[in-house]
Formats: sequence, C-alpha cells, structure tokens
Amino acid sequence: MDVGIKSDGLRFKLRANSLIIKDGKVLLLDMNKNGFLCLPGGHVHIGEDTKEAVIRETLEETGIKAKEQKLVAIIENFFSSRGDKCHEISFYYKLDDLTIPAGREKDFHYIEHDEDKLVDQDFHWIPLSKVAEYDIRPLPIKQMLIEKNFEFKHLFVKEK
Repeated sequence: MDVGIKSDGLRFKLRANSLIIKDGKVLLLDMNKNGFLCLPGGHVHIGEDTKEAVIRETLEETGIKAKEQKLVAIIENFFSSRGDKCHEISFYYKLDDLTIPAGREKDFHYIEHDEDKLVDQDFHWIPLSKVAEYDIRPLPIKQMLIEKNFEFKHLFVKEK
C-alpha cells in the first residue's frame, strides 16, 4: 500500500523521485500531458524505505536499473491538485551505475496502470544546457539542474 492519505479535501503523499543524467541529458517526465515536466518517481509503500522505493519506481516506470543512489534533496511541497490541497514530501535521489534498456536511451512513451487508472507518461531526455527553457516542477529541481549543483538540500515549496 502507498503512503498517501486523503481526508476532507486534503491529501498527503510520500514520494521518491529519480534524477537520471546520461551523456549530458536529464530524463524528465510529462505525465498525462499536464503541461510541465518533472522527475520520474512514485509513491513509497508502507514498510518500504525511500531508497528501495526510488529503485523500484524507476524500474517500473522506465525499465532503467540503478545500483547506486545519492540523496540530493528532500522537498516539502504544498500545492493544489484536482480541487484538493496537497502536502507532498518527496525524496530526490541521483541515480548512478545505470543499466538502460534498448529503446530507452531516447525519448519514449509508457502507459502505467496505477491503482486502476491509466497514466500516460512521455519521457524526454533533455540536454542540461536547455533545462532553463522548460517548465520543470518543483522549481527547486529546475534550479538544481540549471546550476548542476547536486549537494543535499531540504527545501519547502508553497504555492501562492
């Protein structure tokens, strides 16, 4: 079971996300054509630590295997989605020692079956030199990519 709670128009989510950089490009996700890009990842299961979750979620969504990970950020994000106010805590890991399957080293499409819903996912390899041109969320991740600064940060993002 995922770590996620919904009550009276409020949602809490615990997530683990992967930062994958290969040949000067970062792997970003456009989920359900929502108009912005984010890092791949997903919910942490109850009883699962975030390091296990990021490896599992990355493999499930992208087919990419990783053996090493470095925690680069924890972001507490407060935003609205589908009429709910959300509080999301995300652990961001930079993954290394990658095994990328054939066909996944270029942009690719994947439809995920997530809790009886279909999630349309378009993955894009974006050159780090062009990251500033894209709407990437949460914003601190975009800034981290622009600066190529992957030293650990604990950040808070509050929607205005």
